Amino acid sequence: MRMNLKSVQVLLCMLLLLPLVFVKPVQSKAQIAAATITVDQADVINPDFLGIGAEYDPFAYMEESLGDGFNDNWWEMEKHRIAKLKPDIVRVWYQVDWMEPANDNNDPAVINWSGMQTNSSKMQAVYEVLDYLKSQDIDVMLIAGLAMTEENQSWLGFPGLPRPELSAPTDLAEWGEWVSATLQHLINTKGYTNIKYVMSYNEPNLASFATPANVSKPNYYRDMYQAIHNRLTADGIRSQVKLIGPDESGAANWTQYAVQQMDGVLDIYDGHAYGQDYATLQSWLTTRLNYVNPTGKPFMITEFAGIASPDSRKTYQYGVSVADLMVSGMRNNASALLYWRFADQRLPEPLDFLDNNAYGLYRWMPITATPNPSYYAFGLFSRYIESHSEVLSTESPDPDLHVSSVRLPDGNYSVFVVNSSKTVDKNVTINFTSAINKSVERHLYSEEVVPSANANLLPADKRWAQVASQFNDDLLPANSVAVYTTVPDETQIEIMSADQSVTWGEKIKFKACVLNGIGGVKWSVLGGPDYGTISNGGVYHAPSTMPAMRQAIIKATSNINPDVYSYAVVRFEAAGLTASGEEDMIVLNWLPSAGATGYTVKRSINPGGPYTAIAAELTETTYTDTDVNASTRYYYVVSAENAVGEIGNSRETFASPLSTSMQDEFTGHAVDTSKWTIVNQGLRSTSASALTASVADGTLKLAGTTDIGTWAGKSLRSIPTFRATPEAPLTVEVDRVSLDGSGVGFRSAVWLYVGPSQYIHFAQSGEYNRWVFNKDGSSDNLVWNDGDRGNHRMKMVHDGSTVKFYIDGVERASTAVTWHTDIKIILTGEACLIGDTVNAEFDNLSVYKGSTP
Repeated sequence: MRMNLKSVQVLLCMLLLLPLVFVKPVQSKAQIAAATITVDQADVINPDFLGIGAEYDPFAYMEESLGDGFNDNWWEMEKHRIAKLKPDIVRVWYQVDWMEPANDNNDPAVINWSGMQTNSSKMQAVYEVLDYLKSQDIDVMLIAGLAMTEENQSWLGFPGLPRPELSAPTDLAEWGEWVSATLQHLINTKGYTNIKYVMSYNEPNLASFATPANVSKPNYYRDMYQAIHNRLTADGIRSQVKLIGPDESGAANWTQYAVQQMDGVLDIYDGHAYGQDYATLQSWLTTRLNYVNPTGKPFMITEFAGIASPDSRKTYQYGVSVADLMVSGMRNNASALLYWRFADQRLPEPLDFLDNNAYGLYRWMPITATPNPSYYAFGLFSRYIESHSEVLSTESPDPDLHVSSVRLPDGNYSVFVVNSSKTVDKNVTINFTSAINKSVERHLYSEEVVPSANANLLPADKRWAQVASQFNDDLLPANSVAVYTTVPDETQIEIMSADQSVTWGEKIKFKACVLNGIGGVKWSVLGGPDYGTISNGGVYHAPSTMPAMRQAIIKATSNINPDVYSYAVVRFEAAGLTASGEEDMIVLNWLPSAGATGYTVKRSINPGGPYTAIAAELTETTYTDTDVNASTRYYYVVSAENAVGEIGNSRETFASPLSTSMQDEFTGHAVDTSKWTIVNQGLRSTSASALTASVADGTLKLAGTTDIGTWAGKSLRSIPTFRATPEAPLTVEVDRVSLDGSGVGFRSAVWLYVGPSQYIHFAQSGEYNRWVFNKDGSSDNLVWNDGDRGNHRMKMVHDGSTVKFYIDGVERASTAVTWHTDIKIILTGEACLIGDTVNAEFDNLSVYKGSTP
């Protein structure tokens, strides 16, 4: 029997004027097609699936995060989200300097505990996260060592590397000592017995684990793991953890090497799956499993993400792609799937930047508490799979349906279905080959999902009571993800308008709805009356002065079960400030602050200020700044005020005005710094290399012998920024005068560049004698087979959705793109491996709007 569990709850919430903002009614898009799915409980694909998880690093209470606005309030919110998602495994970054900034005693055979900084501020931050993960019974995968500060480099790093912070350890015995000391302290002394997996370094085939040119990376990596294994064995801790490697990204040959050279050391093999989709992940896995399966050991995907640009990672569709990858990984015998990453986070020294490329299931909390849509898609898997589940054979004759299923250790079942058709709804019959005799509930990720700062998991929207071996879902929407599970739905609380901004002394009325449960809620404010008060009826009264933290956290707790609660955020600052560069202007928008009588916009040409007020007593939540220069980046904050006074500045945002044209004939004897910034930019590396940029004899020359790999370059990046639209296409033309070089690979390239995963790289490939383009991190795509490396006119035309490639006035190829604004122009000469040379010359650059100048 099928019935709608939510009907009564939705009615009650509507009566209370509390619509469930994160789930709207599903609407059919097309004629419904019949489909079947069969779950064969006797055919077990993987008898010990180790789990679903993600990267979450212990940076919350490190000084870099605290300096960028993180505090106790945000940590409470993050803990609540981790508890909701219920991951099986969390991968945790761990640096040397946190416990051993200086060598403990210069004797790798003996650990001098008095020389270990186990009570350092950064170790305290590590304990904070590990304590919580242990309280939630979440297994930890520790990345023992990644980046080195200057302190570590002085005694443990190779000298003379382009990026010394990514150096491999010079003394492998010392490294083994440090890893052993780390595990002895964290597991035996601190009691983090949930640390089950350990790896050392990240993506050693790429920039991390840097070694001098005369040191073989794979061999040195093997020797490092042998040193770790030997030391853990000698110290009696080896049996307490599983060693994982080679942690490669896009380099199956490293997995092959690890099987051949490291099988006596590694317990589990792993890799990072980027640039894959549902179909290609199968071949990606098959290649690696062909090496690993004869060992009888598991293979984990310890990082993965969908194919998308930073902007599109914030969309509903990206959540579908993440779900598709998890289904494909389970079907094709990955033993665990760890997403990169739970949340945008501020990285610590020596990297120290906000990793906000939108991979996070939710963004940096001080900016917004509202998750990305992928949070909800990921939650269907992390909540309804448990470690050590069995992955069952699950098939459908309908190619639109991507399916997998698990039998949990307690005997419950979860069936995962992605309806990949963009237009066709499905009437799906799900068959089990033997009776389950359990009730089944559906949780649906559909295009009607609207994220909310409550970050509740998607509640069940359908239920089938006491299913024997078959049930029918008469409407699975197109382009959706569903989990059909026998795991009972949980009670949650939805607070309406859960991320707001308020002025001093103002009042806000909150309302809440109990989902899948009964009773009302009790209201409270974390931190006590300094952060305001809230009545039994949910009326919040803001304080009259700024408390220690710039926000209050409102808590609604179930009257029936105190373990069920939800949070809302009240910010004592103007929120949601965005800046958008337009032609000859910058447009600012922000969210209204409750009780505000006016707003002030402040500006600086330096990040962090000091700021000068450029507009005051604004009553609207938008402002256009026209007093701008196209070659300047501007930094903005906005504040709100009422009769009591001014609340704090918003978080800073920045933008540059867009330009309509740019020309450079490269006359003179130097790069024009009013137009260009000289940067280290190659197809695969932004590390400093020995390549040079110069202007001489009327041309731009990008040349030299590279001292680093892979695909390092020297480039000119435009200071002006551009936009492409159908009405005003962006055209870039340049004479590629010549290309020469030697070695494995050398190229000359012109880029349309927004960011590390939003770009077009249009190049002549000297090693393959052809013209190619790379898009958003993809591999080579052919433009034209021609090996002449003399003078050719390169042109790209971007019409807002498509980029066309021209050589000598002839269109040779085109490709669709999803980005169209904040575009920089880059000219590059690049070489592939250490010792390769390149000499690329350019002249007569012209950037303009329209298809003809």
